[in-house]
Order: sequence, then C-alpha cells, then structure tokens
Amino acid sequence: MRSLDGRVILISGAGSGLGRAIAGRLAGHGAHAVVADVDSESAETTAKLITQQGGAATTLALDVTDSVSVAEAVRATIDEFGDRFDGLINNAGTDRGAAILDLTEEQWRRVVAVNQTGPLYLTREFLKAIGSADRPFPADVVNVISISAITVGVDAAAYNSSKAALAMLTRVMQREAHEYRWPARVHGLMPSAMNTPMMEQWHLDDEVMMDPDTVASAVEFMLTLPPDTFVQNLVINSRREPGWPR
Repeated sequence: MRSLDGRVILISGAGSGLGRAIAGRLAGHGAHAVVADVDSESAETTAKLITQQGGAATTLALDVTDSVSVAEAVRATIDEFGDRFDGLINNAGTDRGAAILDLTEEQWRRVVAVNQTGPLYLTREFLKAIGSADRPFPADVVNVISISAITVGVDAAAYNSSKAALAMLTRVMQREAHEYRWPARVHGLMPSAMNTPMMEQWHLDDEVMMDPDTVASAVEFMLTLPPDTFVQNLVINSRREPGWPR
C-alpha cells in the first residue's frame, strides 16, 4: 500500500462537511492538505483544525464553476509544491432542493455547474499541471459522486441529474486514463446521506446518516492502493437508513 507521507492533496469544498473530514484524515496520516473552498473563512477554519492536531495544511480560494479560478488555483499549487502535488479530491458539491415545477433556472445551473462542471474543470487542469513526468506511482483523482446518482427521490431533480452525469463523466475519465495513459488514476465514490451541513435542508434524523469520517476513510483507502489498481465505483450505504435491517 502507498503511504500518504509527504503527498500534497487538493480537496475542493474542504471548508466543511465531508471535505473537512477528508482533509483532516489525510493530513492526520502524513499528507499536506490543500484546503480549497469558495468560502475562505471556512477553509481557514479547516486548516486551523488540522494544524492544531499537528497536521500540515494550506488554504486556497477556489470557485470550481469558474475555469479561470480553477486554472489559477491548480497552477499556484503546482508552483508551490511541484511533483509532491499528486492528488485531487473532487468533493465540492451543492444541493438546491426543489420540485421540478418549482425549480428555477438559477438553481438548476448552479447545481450542475458545481457538481458536474467543477470536477471536469479541476481534473483537466490537474492533468495539465502534473504533466507526463515519470512517476513511481500514478497521481490520484477521486470524484465524490453520490448514491443519488443511482437512486431517485422527489425535490432533487437537479442534484440527482448532476450526480448521475458525474458518474458517467467518471467512467469516461477512467476509460481515457487507460486509453491515453494518463499519469493519474481515477476513482469513483458514491456515499449515501452523511451528517453534513448540506443535508440540513432535508431534516433527516441523525441516526440514519453516516459519519463523514467513515466516507473519508474510503478516500484514504483509494489514495493508498497499489499503483496497478483503482476503484471504479464504491457505493457506501448506511444500514440504518429506512428499510434496512437494524
């Protein structure tokens, strides 16, 4: 298994929720977490929590929906850390719950831009930045999709659709990584509901939601796999969700 020691990993949407959990877990195992978020204050809070625990972290202002912001953020990271920068976690996501008849154009565009377009922009710039340098290990890209990509609910047309599109985009990335011999492998992750700020709008009971650190442990697993393997798609569900045995 590959060690995380000394690796520099950029985590989008790391100012809160799952992103914060991922950044903390990776930093706790020796990585340098680049805490990227559109909310600079939240990013600073995450970084402070990491450094208080003895980990290494820096912050980065990043709007994943803006291709210029993405290019600048990736370039700044590669300029500072060089070949140590070899991990990208496409975690940033948003959910503007609304029934189809009530869904506004702004809500639809925003959800698709963050959840689908953002990972495309970031992965593209990341691959350009790391180049084709000879590496003993491939770099890693983890796309945090959602179980909502393969399940259907009400009042979540934008979220379900954008995550389903990200699931297909991830499959395309994995195929192109193989065909074009990318210097990176691409992993897909589909977690179910977690106890994060984004889920507050759905008013679910805490007991049916997973701890974000559980999902963060799956990301750690992906990043430390031997170089000749990757996770095509990992679905993580809670046995405490309604309908599952207790």
